[in-house]
Amino acid sequence: MSSFRSEKQLCAPEQGSDFAFPFLPYDIQLDLMRSLYTVIHSGGIGIFESPTGTGKSLSLTCGTLTWLKDYVRLMEEELHEKIAQLRKEIVRLEKENESSSDWITGQYTAMGQRKELDELNLLKQSIEQHQTHLCKMKDRAMLHKLRWEKVRPKEDTLKEEPLQKDVTIDEDEFLIPEESDGSDGEPELEEKEEEPMYRPVQVIFCSRTHSQLSQVVSEVKETQHSKDLRLMSLASRQSLCINADVRRLKTNTLINDRCLELLNKGGKGKVTSTREDSDDNRSVKKRRKLAQSCPYYNQRAIEGLKNGILFSVPDIEDLVKAGKREHACPYYASRAAIPDAQVLMVPYQLILHRRTRQQSGIRLQDAILIIDEAHNLLDTISAIHSQEVRLEQLRQAKVHLSAYKARYFSRFSTKNLLRINQLIFIATRLGKVLTPEAGKSGTDRSRMLVTQELLLEADIFNLNLSEILSFCERSRIAQKVHGFAQSAPIEVLEQQAHPIRSKVGSTSKGSTSELKTLLKNLEEDHKVKSQKKKPGRPVGKQAVAVSNQENVQQSQTKPPPVANAIRPLINFLECLMEDGDSGDSRVLLAFDEKDPSQATMKYLLLNPGGKFDEIVQSCRSVVLAGGTMQPTEELTEQVFRHCRKRVTIKSYPHVVPKDAVLPIALGRGPTGKELLFNFSNKQNVQMVLEELQSTLLNIAQVVPNGVVVFFSSYDFLDLFYRKLEESGNRAALEQRKKVFREPKTSGEVEKVLTEYGRAARASTGAILFSVVGGKLSEGLNFSDELGRCVVVVGLPYPNRTSPELIVRMRYLDRSLTTGGSGMCSAGNEYYENLCMKAVNQCIGRAVRHIRDYAAVLLLDTRYCTGERIRRKLPVWISERMECAERYGQAHGKLVKFFRDHKAKRVEGVL
Repeated sequence: MSSFRSEKQLCAPEQGSDFAFPFLPYDIQLDLMRSLYTVIHSGGIGIFESPTGTGKSLSLTCGTLTWLKDYVRLMEEELHEKIAQLRKEIVRLEKENESSSDWITGQYTAMGQRKELDELNLLKQSIEQHQTHLCKMKDRAMLHKLRWEKVRPKEDTLKEEPLQKDVTIDEDEFLIPEESDGSDGEPELEEKEEEPMYRPVQVIFCSRTHSQLSQVVSEVKETQHSKDLRLMSLASRQSLCINADVRRLKTNTLINDRCLELLNKGGKGKVTSTREDSDDNRSVKKRRKLAQSCPYYNQRAIEGLKNGILFSVPDIEDLVKAGKREHACPYYASRAAIPDAQVLMVPYQLILHRRTRQQSGIRLQDAILIIDEAHNLLDTISAIHSQEVRLEQLRQAKVHLSAYKARYFSRFSTKNLLRINQLIFIATRLGKVLTPEAGKSGTDRSRMLVTQELLLEADIFNLNLSEILSFCERSRIAQKVHGFAQSAPIEVLEQQAHPIRSKVGSTSKGSTSELKTLLKNLEEDHKVKSQKKKPGRPVGKQAVAVSNQENVQQSQTKPPPVANAIRPLINFLECLMEDGDSGDSRVLLAFDEKDPSQATMKYLLLNPGGKFDEIVQSCRSVVLAGGTMQPTEELTEQVFRHCRKRVTIKSYPHVVPKDAVLPIALGRGPTGKELLFNFSNKQNVQMVLEELQSTLLNIAQVVPNGVVVFFSSYDFLDLFYRKLEESGNRAALEQRKKVFREPKTSGEVEKVLTEYGRAARASTGAILFSVVGGKLSEGLNFSDELGRCVVVVGLPYPNRTSPELIVRMRYLDRSLTTGGSGMCSAGNEYYENLCMKAVNQCIGRAVRHIRDYAAVLLLDTRYCTGERIRRKLPVWISERMECAERYGQAHGKLVKFFRDHKAKRVEGVL
C-alpha cells in the first residue's frame, strides 16, 4: 500500500446538496455530515449520538462517500503537483551542479530527489493500472449484463435440485487428515498476485444485523453516490449459500463444514493414501474425480457474478438472486470482490473478531471504519471473544475422537496421530476439572480461574496449543470427526463411551477386550459400506425405485443428528491461546448439582478495549454511531484512553419538535405511595405492586392507542402479572385496553406483535408488558399508534451476585480509574452503565420519525433524585424531562399533551 497521503486540508461542504443528500437535510443532519467529514480527514475518532428517526445512517454514508471522492481527487492532484515540482527541482539542481564547486553534495541531493520521483512515478503508474483494471471490470460487467438480457429465461429463479447421494464416494478418503501443507483448508479463487503499490482507501460500514445493513444499502441506492459506487455486502455462508443440499443444514458451523467438504471433494485436495498398491491408488483417484462437488463453485461464473454485481450496489438479497440466476456462488463472489470494493457492508462479527476478519480477506490498514448501532460495542466484543464448553460436550469429544482414531488408526501418519492423541488428552483433562468431585472443593458452585491456573490444573500447560490448533485448521479435524460420528453406528460410539463411564478400577484386560470389539464392529461396518458400492446394482427406472425405497427406509430409521462436539473444544482452545500472558481474561467453572453433566467452563474476556485497540491502530479513522450512545465515558475510558486527543464526541437532539416528546420521571403513585423498585424495598413489594397497578390503570385511561411497559426482569413481570390477575385489575385494565404480554419463546413474537399492532390501532388501544433486554426492547419499532407511551418500571440493574459480573467489576477497579471527586469506582460505573444503556434502548423504541409523538414515563423515585442517572439518559430526553413527585402532576401533563396533539391531528398539522 502506498505511504503517500495527502497533506492538504479539506473543508467540509456547506450545503446538503454538496453531500449528494437526497433530501433537504435537517440542521442536525448537516452538522453530523460536516463533523464526520472533518473527523475522517483528520484521521480522528468520532462518537456520534443521533436518535433513531433522524436519518443517521444516511448522513453517515453521504458524509463519508463525499469525503472519499474529494480525497481521491485531492490526492491525485497533489501527486501530480509533487511530481512536477520534483522534476523542476532536479533540473535546477543539475544546472547548479554544472557550475558548482561542491558538485558531490549537489549530485547526492539530486540522487535523493530522483529516487523520490521514481517512487512517485511508480505510484502514479499503479494508480493508472488500478483505474484501467476498474474500467475493464466495468466493461465486462456491461457485456455480461447484455448477454444475460438476451438469453434470460422467463423465470430467473433457481430450481431446487434433489439431494444427491454420494454413492460413488469412498468417504473414508475424505475423513483422513492430510499431511500439513501450510494451507488452511479454504479454497482459493485465484493465485495470489504481487501486492500492488497503490490500494485505495476503503470504507467499511458495520451494523448489528443483515436487515439493518440492507436498509442502509437501499438508502444509498437513492443517492447520487450510487451511480459510480463499488459496494459489496458480505455475509456468512448461512445467508448467501444457494446450494439446496447445504442450506438444509441448520447451523452456520454445519454449513461451513459441508461447503468446504464439497469443494474439497471437487478435486482440489491431493490424495494422501500411503498404500503401495498402485491399482488401489488409481481407484481412489478415480473415485475422487467422480465425487460430488458444489455445482455453483465455478471460477468463471464466480468472476462474472463478481463483476456484474459489484457496480450495482447490492444487498444480501440481490446477491442471492444474482447467484441463482447465474448459477454462481454468491459467498465466494462477494469475497472475491473485497479488494475492488470502495464500500464493504459487513456485520459485526466479520470485523470485531480478528481471525474471522483475516479469513474473510478484509484489510483494515488505512481504512475508514464506521460502526453503526455501536451502543453495545464493548459487550459485543466480549461476547464474540467468549466461549463456553459443557462437560457433556467434552465427554462426547473424547468419545468421537477415540472412535475416530480406532477406526482409522493404521492410516494416520505419526504426526497426525500425535495431534489426535493430544486432543483426546485435552478433552479428558478439561473434563476432569469439570467433574462433580472437582466442584466439591468449596462451598460455592462456581470457581474463577486465571488462564494459566486452568492450564496447570488440567495438566496441559506443556502442550503447544498453537501447533495443535494449526493442525485442526489445516486438517479440518472438527468437520471430519463430526462426519464420522454422524455415519458411525450408535453401538460403536456407545462402546467407545463405555470406558469413560466405567469405574476407575476397571482392568486393562477389559479395556483391551472392548477395543478389540470396537475395531471388529468398525471393520464389519466398513465391509457393509463396501458391499453397497460394488457394481451390479439395478439401473434405469428400477434403480430409481430401489433408491427411493432405500431413502424412505433410511428416513424412517434415521437416528437423531449428532452434535459437533469438537468445534466448541477447538474454539475454547483458541481463546486460551489468544489470551497469552495478558491476564485480561478469566475462566469461569460452573457446577450443576441437579445435572452434573451440564457443568460449564466459560472463557471470559475482561478487556474488550484491548481487542478493539488493534482495530483503532490499523484504521485511518474510526466512527462509532448510535441512537443512544450515552454514557460515552465508558467507551473513552476503556477503548480510547491512549488516544483521547483524537476523539470527537457529538450528541444531537431529536428532529421532532420539543413538544412532540413528554418525558416524565414519576416518584409516587396515585395514592401517594413511593415507587421504589429496588432489592432493599422487597419487604414492601405488595404495597409497591398495588401502587404500580393503580398507576398503569390511570395511564391506560389517558393515553390513546398503544402503551408499552418494560419491566426489569422476567421474574418481576411474572410476579406483577400474577398480582394483577389475583386483584381483579386485569379485567379492569382489559376494559380500557387489550392486554398483551411478551412471549417466552421467540417463535411467538411475530404473532404477538401482529395482534398487538392491530389492537393498538383500534379505538380502545392496547397495552404490551415486556422486559428490559428482552425480545422487544431492542431493534423493534413502536412508532405512531404502536407506542404513544413507553413506560419503564424501575431501574434494571443486573444481578450483582453473578460471578461473571463480580470478576468484571473487580478487573475494572484494578485496571481503570474514573478520577475526579465524588466519582464512583470503575466497576460500579460499569454496573450502572449496564442498567442505563438498557433503559435508553427501551426509550428509543418510540418517536421514530419527525411527525411522531409519544410520552416517556420512568417509574421510580431514583429517576427524580439521582443526578448521575439523569445525566446518562439520551440528551433529547434529559433536556426535556420533568420530575413529578406527585402523580397528579404527571396525570395533568399527560392529559394536556395528548389533548393538544389530538387537536393538531384534527387541524391537519400532524
